[in-house]
Amino acid sequence: MKAFCRKIWSFLIALILCNFVLLTVYSNAKGTIPEMDLVEFLQSRGYKTDTPEQIIEATKSQSYPIRYMALVLLTQRIEKKAIPTLKEALDDSKMEVRWRAAHLLGTLGNKSGLERMRRDLKEYAPNNGVKIPLDPNITNVHEIKMHERKTNLNHGYALYAAKVLAELGDRSGYELAARMAIHGPEIYLRTRAIDVLVKISKTNKEILSKESKYPEKILLEVAESEENLLVIKSLMTSTWSLDVETQARVLEKIANSPYISDDIREEIESRLERIHAKTKKIEP
Repeated sequence: MKAFCRKIWSFLIALILCNFVLLTVYSNAKGTIPEMDLVEFLQSRGYKTDTPEQIIEATKSQSYPIRYMALVLLTQRIEKKAIPTLKEALDDSKMEVRWRAAHLLGTLGNKSGLERMRRDLKEYAPNNGVKIPLDPNITNVHEIKMHERKTNLNHGYALYAAKVLAELGDRSGYELAARMAIHGPEIYLRTRAIDVLVKISKTNKEILSKESKYPEKILLEVAESEENLLVIKSLMTSTWSLDVETQARVLEKIANSPYISDDIREEIESRLERIHAKTKKIEP
């Protein structure tokens, strides 16, 4: 019976992790999710989307992906009038919904999600990503793996919070992101951490220096040491939002990586040429 329960629990954790990764990848790839995709998603689940009231009804669904998507659509449709519903969603039982609500509030100029995201960051990464030693009495391989999966999942949730906090001008997720960008055991942790560091790097450099935060230094280290191509590509994509000088430094590091293909190297060299040409035009 215990073995059966362990299998069920393992399956549920794997399912949660899969949903987490899919939502993360989808959101990162799309940025703002197209309204057509949102409408199609909600309607395929039996929800009408013609009026704000109908969409608000979807935000009360038992399914958290439906709540998530409904909040995005509602904000796109009625903008600041969605704020009361978004504030309610900050207390949702699912982190995927809470961080999206906080993010959407931020896009509307509302920082109501700050405190909730700070609490979530502390709850899911109490040691800023430092590995907590497992009870030495636990020797079962399955239990050890389950502990690692849960830890990774929690750190992924914490990076969600760190990203929103960075968007709202709060850099308290820096230490976690810096650690996960280099040492994150899963691809999605490292790519999410890169996203957080890029957002933090847009802070005034004098402020970052006073706080002993050096996101660009971490990004350069990732560019130099990362072996996984998906993470490298994520870093390349993220550099578009950096200043041209930092873009060039990061891309030059990636260009020297032994883990990229010739096609990617050519793409980087082409981007570097455009950056250098742009820089020359700016020079007096």
